[in-house]
Amino acid sequence: MKLPTLPKALARLFPGSLAARTALLVVAVIAIAEVATFQLLGHFRRSAHMQQTVQLVSGQVRLLQSVLPGLDDATRRRLALDESGERGLQVRPDGAGVPPQAARFGFARRLADDLALRLGEPVQLRHGGPGSRSGLWIGFTAGSERWWLVLPPPRFEPQALPPELWVGLGATLAAVLLLAALFLRGIVRPLARLGEAVAATGDGAAQTVTPEGPREVRQLAERHNTMLGQLAAVEAERREMLAGLTHDLRAPLARLRVRLALLDNDAERAGLERDAEDMERIVTQCLSFLHSDRRSAGAAPLLALADALSDEVARHRELGQPVELMVDPDAAASTVALARGNLQRLLDNLIDNALRHGAPPVEVALAVSGAGMLRLTVRDHGPGIAAADRARALEAFAQIEPARATGGSCGLGLAIVRRIAEGAGGRVVLDAAAGGGLVVGVELPAAELPAQFPVEPPASQAGRTR
Repeated sequence: MKLPTLPKALARLFPGSLAARTALLVVAVIAIAEVATFQLLGHFRRSAHMQQTVQLVSGQVRLLQSVLPGLDDATRRRLALDESGERGLQVRPDGAGVPPQAARFGFARRLADDLALRLGEPVQLRHGGPGSRSGLWIGFTAGSERWWLVLPPPRFEPQALPPELWVGLGATLAAVLLLAALFLRGIVRPLARLGEAVAATGDGAAQTVTPEGPREVRQLAERHNTMLGQLAAVEAERREMLAGLTHDLRAPLARLRVRLALLDNDAERAGLERDAEDMERIVTQCLSFLHSDRRSAGAAPLLALADALSDEVARHRELGQPVELMVDPDAAASTVALARGNLQRLLDNLIDNALRHGAPPVEVALAVSGAGMLRLTVRDHGPGIAAADRARALEAFAQIEPARATGGSCGLGLAIVRRIAEGAGGRVVLDAAAGGGLVVGVELPAAELPAQFPVEPPASQAGRTR
């Protein structure tokens, strides 16, 4: 059975958070309950008051009907001038002082009906009109004369609820809200922590959560933690499978190169060597992609970025690649929290992409982009990438041009770069270069260099093994 839902216009009037909606529900339930209680209390008070008034008035009327006909004139005049002595009731003879307007408000109509039933005869009620304090005049006959019993205004309706009751109800409402807030805190806080853990898991940083709160919330947290364990097991199996597959391919590739060297036909050997190089490049990219997703247990050491870039560019120049480096003076002493191996993989993929799919020379630049960020750019002079394809170019195994799939590329170069940059808290932006070509911008958060922090030395000083 499908439950009804609130209209969208009505739903927008409600608060967005679970805590606010639950608090609103508690307040609404309490308010409705209190209003219903006051209505019932008022109804019973009015009914009791009406019953008491009818008994009092009917008793007085019957008493006066039996007493008034036997009184002399002097006693009647004295009785007309004085109060009757019981609860402010007064007796007045018929005459010019009687209000001419019939009483038509609710209390008077109910009183007239109940008195008529009690006395067995119609009853006339008169009143001085709205705002009048003349009281309610109740007409009756005693013998052959008409008399009026005057009911004072305070007896029209029951007295209002005392202020102490309202104060007590307000204190009760505040106590209930405080108790509801404590219960809500025990429900909403575990849900909020679970939501943060789910969001972190969606961003690639698996995060467990401590089961707490109500039973249903604890079960949900336990299932989230179980799911993380299952995902980690599947991911580890996938990594092991891919890493083993790519690693096992290196042995047949090495044997293939040995056989190629023994071939006498130079043209056939050159073509097979290119195929072998393409296969080895694909294997290398797959391994780099797997390594770029490994998260170290601790924080990455601080790296002097300008010096490390200088060493990496020098290595590419030694291989005969046309690569230029420009470092802004403001960024010369900058450091980033990035492993040296990740920087090497990042730069190798960018320069390889620029030379294979762009055109030389390749320009590497480092500058300060503001707000504590460093911008590393690699520019080529080739055709570039269309604006509509740039977002897809950063995805794994994306092939912008079908011809690239036959040239030793499996579409992992920019995906590796993006994964390394995001792992260091940065991002990758593709843009068109002025005058043609593609600019790949890698923005990384700059780190201050405390004296006690270890910094990876440049390869020119520490030595390097290639």
